[in-house]
Amino acid sequence: MSLKIILPISLALSTDAFAVAVAKGTRARTRSVPEAIRIGAVFGIFEGGMCALGWSLASLFAEVIRSFDHWIALILLGGVGAKMIFDVLHDEDDDISLGHSPKPTSRLLWGLTALGTSIDSAAIGVAFALTSVSIWIAAPIIGFVSFAASALGFYIGPSLGTRFGKRAELMGGVVLIAIGLLIFISHEFGSSL
Repeated sequence: MSLKIILPISLALSTDAFAVAVAKGTRARTRSVPEAIRIGAVFGIFEGGMCALGWSLASLFAEVIRSFDHWIALILLGGVGAKMIFDVLHDEDDDISLGHSPKPTSRLLWGLTALGTSIDSAAIGVAFALTSVSIWIAAPIIGFVSFAASALGFYIGPSLGTRFGKRAELMGGVVLIAIGLLIFISHEFGSSL
């Protein structure tokens, strides 16, 4: 499998991370390159790492992963999305929106969100294990594309937040829940959404 296949897969895998980063970026009041790079790094590491993990564990756990990955994505993304909606409705600002470093809970939420969006990457890693793909090429490319997409998404998020305000934040929570539901539905009912 060549770069002609790996690059489109990388782009497809990064769309969830991009959407989540935009949604969370709407809460920031100003653009921050260092914060965008940190967020991008979290998503990139999870995306590439989960691909490599899926590849390495494919022979042992392929059927097990496939049987519950959609539940993990639904719970993690749905929970984070619900928290975003709750914060908007209760007008709670977190440290990111105030321009400070994220508190540990925020970092934990970013990690859980990145984990939720990278579940499909683990499944791709499993598929790669059944082909001639070099994981040493595929995982870094997937990680880098996800890094770039999520860093860009978080960086442009504040301008969307300024323009659309609370509606953008509310929509971000809805998007997270929708992504979790789409992953769940596509896995549970076998449809390709």
